[in-house]
Amino acid sequence: MSQNEIGNYVRTAEDVKKVIEHAKLSENDLKPNVQPIYFGEKFENYKLLQLDEHILADLKCGQTVVFKGDHKESAVLCTKTKTYDVKEAETSNSILLLPELTFPDEEFNNMELTSRKVVGIFHTYLEVKPCKPRLTKLRHLLKNCSYKGSELEKEVLATSEMYTFEHLSAKIQASDNELKDALKEMGAFQIDGNWRVLDFEYECRALSFLLNLIDEQSWPYNTIPMDETLNILGELLPPVILQHIIDQYSTWCVSSNLSQTHRSLIEDKVCRFMAVGLLRPCDKFNLTDFKTAWQGSVPEGMITNLKQLDGTVLVDQSSHPQTICYFNEQDLPDDILERIVHLFQVRNKWTFNEIQPFLEKLSTDKLNVNTLLAKYTRATTDADGVRFYCSRYSSIM
Repeated sequence: MSQNEIGNYVRTAEDVKKVIEHAKLSENDLKPNVQPIYFGEKFENYKLLQLDEHILADLKCGQTVVFKGDHKESAVLCTKTKTYDVKEAETSNSILLLPELTFPDEEFNNMELTSRKVVGIFHTYLEVKPCKPRLTKLRHLLKNCSYKGSELEKEVLATSEMYTFEHLSAKIQASDNELKDALKEMGAFQIDGNWRVLDFEYECRALSFLLNLIDEQSWPYNTIPMDETLNILGELLPPVILQHIIDQYSTWCVSSNLSQTHRSLIEDKVCRFMAVGLLRPCDKFNLTDFKTAWQGSVPEGMITNLKQLDGTVLVDQSSHPQTICYFNEQDLPDDILERIVHLFQVRNKWTFNEIQPFLEKLSTDKLNVNTLLAKYTRATTDADGVRFYCSRYSSIM
């Protein structure tokens, strides 16, 4: 046969029977629809994407699935609720793409041959694995357009880019639900449809107005009359900022008699913010002096506790005297290995309780903090029985 005849050759039912005979099979083993496979004239430029049950369920119900990442970022895949890391994986077998291939469970009345064309051959596919949203860029973008007060707002609007939720969704490697959660956790709010955060110094000033009013009026911090508060502070702060401060640092009273008229400060949030205000301006703080100053800075009745500062500070118990410094988990890299490297550059060994607040947000159902430590560190126990985690690799030191 000539090359042209080979290229145009089409299998017949007789050919199929001969193949069955050579394979020592019975015709009864054959499904009614036999599908001879041929290579098409050209291959389409497709990519194969792995789907887990969650992605598949979203696609079946009409949800959008989006790839996100600029040219400097590795790609992620986002559904409405989850973020997936995307990596190209190799397969040792060739994967053939046949768009119209039918399957054995599909019924056919008569024996028939149906030709199918291969439109692609693949040795790689895009593998997806659940990952944490990448939020460092979000904090950077919102910090650049932070609200610094009405007197500076015109300058900020003229020199900084503003972002609606749609703009942020397109830029940030996170699902929409995760992005909403991140904005809430950051204390972001909207002005004219754009998402903003408060400049730290301005937030200190705004919160101090509220705390000073509570002190001046001798109100218990857990029963603050809202009408009076709004009337007095409305002369000092723009309405949207005043409402934001109230929403961030207080909640409606639990008592049914006061639930619609009075609010209660959220103790942990207020204590945490006041601690940060004390620590940010200095390199280190004597721990005993800090505890005294910190307790004196919060409203009467509140009790400060170092547990309120998990993920925000480092306490050095080995120094004499003991010290404390500001060290915010949100400033660390989103990538787990980069974060581990940074943590062991700061300290060469950590106890579990010390390092756990800085890894917790990167943990998943399959990779909890203990698993991450087992993967990236080695554990040692000192003479006093204290367990420490050190860098597994000298290159991380």
